[in-house]
Amino acid sequence: MLLTEEGITLDHGCTAHAAKLYVTQSGYDFLVLNDIKFSYQPRPTVTIAMKGKKDLPNLKYGNDCLPVIDYYPTYEAYEEMMYSFQDRYPDLCEIIVLETLDSGRKLLMAHIGDDLTEDDLEPDFLYTSTMHGDETAGFPMMLQLIDHLLCNYNTDDKITQLVNEIDIYINPLANPDGTYRNDNSTVAGASRRNANFVDLNRNFPDPEAGPHPDNKPYQDETVAFLKFGEDYGIDMAANFHGGAEVVNYPWDTFQQLPADVNWWRKVCHSYADTCQAHSDVRYMNEFDDGVTNGYDWYEVKGGRQDNTSYVLRGRECTIELSDTKLVGSDKLPTLWEANRRSLIHYMQEAMYGLQGVVIDCETGLPLMAEVLIADHDVDNSSVFSDSTKGDYYRYLAAGEYEVMVVAAGYDTIRRLVTIEDKSVLTWHIELCPSAAVSTTELDDTSIALIRAGHILRINLGASSETQIDLYNLNGRRLRSVTGSASSYTLDIADLSGIYVAHITIDGKTSAQKVFL
Repeated sequence: MLLTEEGITLDHGCTAHAAKLYVTQSGYDFLVLNDIKFSYQPRPTVTIAMKGKKDLPNLKYGNDCLPVIDYYPTYEAYEEMMYSFQDRYPDLCEIIVLETLDSGRKLLMAHIGDDLTEDDLEPDFLYTSTMHGDETAGFPMMLQLIDHLLCNYNTDDKITQLVNEIDIYINPLANPDGTYRNDNSTVAGASRRNANFVDLNRNFPDPEAGPHPDNKPYQDETVAFLKFGEDYGIDMAANFHGGAEVVNYPWDTFQQLPADVNWWRKVCHSYADTCQAHSDVRYMNEFDDGVTNGYDWYEVKGGRQDNTSYVLRGRECTIELSDTKLVGSDKLPTLWEANRRSLIHYMQEAMYGLQGVVIDCETGLPLMAEVLIADHDVDNSSVFSDSTKGDYYRYLAAGEYEVMVVAAGYDTIRRLVTIEDKSVLTWHIELCPSAAVSTTELDDTSIALIRAGHILRINLGASSETQIDLYNLNGRRLRSVTGSASSYTLDIADLSGIYVAHITIDGKTSAQKVFL
């Protein structure tokens, strides 16, 4: 299969009759060697206007908003613009350096909030763009959005509420080495891949294909975003690409639809519909009226969207902003006008749904607990409360749900909740410590359950006739092993959450909670 070959990546625009590919030199050599017929599609000619650091003083600063951006900044001007946001609005914005690449270029993140010194009980929201370096529409759009949020704070009620109630993170340029491929003065030679010719959106750990789906080491850019996700946590996100005009929701790697497909479709159609309403052309109307499921479009392994959604338990979609990848600078104002309301509306979704704080009923301290929907959640769609703050955010379509809150060593709580559209239901939860989940039949002091990577190891005191069963909290048996050894292992690669292990030795049983 072509896609298994080094240096060949499937791209947008494929049909039943032809595949559109991105190829490196090794991919090109493979096509030639195997006499595979192909044609070369030259990049369309577009207008590229650049502004450097010397041009920035001519732009409006102070408390005025920037004029609509109709240019690309040089790399040095990009850095200057980012740090100017921090300088102009020090109480609302700080710039975080995720990584300095070997080229000297930086992965910069603007953190926007009403209190940057406190880790508040607020959802964490992320926008990031241009991890494919030649898909440039989102790059200046994110710069415009940062300014739009900051300069309209305290004058626009919607924006003021967003900044006050959400921790906002915006990374305009996730692949600076690809965007400034030729040099720092122009984006005209922008390339999809990074400096090592690696496609960053195939380089993330994949829920189905495993740690290295592209058979390449994690790139510095990938490591930086993985670390950011672990350190900050992401509740809701979107990443911006180009080459089509569509909002793409998970999964890219799984054929099955996500548990919250109804919520995803509503949120994505809201984004696309708003774009259509504020565009003079037939914009964002491809596929299902501007929306597609990722796998239904084409399968992607190693994408960031699925990594965020599966591993971090966040909600991330991919927004394709333009049929043209390297967008002419003269088209940027039109794209901003079409998308700016949608950008705000999508951020507002982070404030809705079920949310609250989980604490220990005796100590009052925050707890990490799993908040899951019975007979609904699959493929890691449940969420966890934060281990240091205890807050959780569960986005749901309107309807009635049975919610379970579970934590190792605590009694499980169940509650029937009703979620209304565009509203928030706050449920603060106190979990009380429970007695050990064990029968009185078996002395389980010598039983040890140890997680080691994708393996759960059960060590017993001695060799005896043993049966071990692992159940989920709905009572479904997921794993089973029998024998007469003193140690057993269970493969738990696809499991995450709270489970119950039933261990029967010589007819006597112990039941223990297992936190995976």
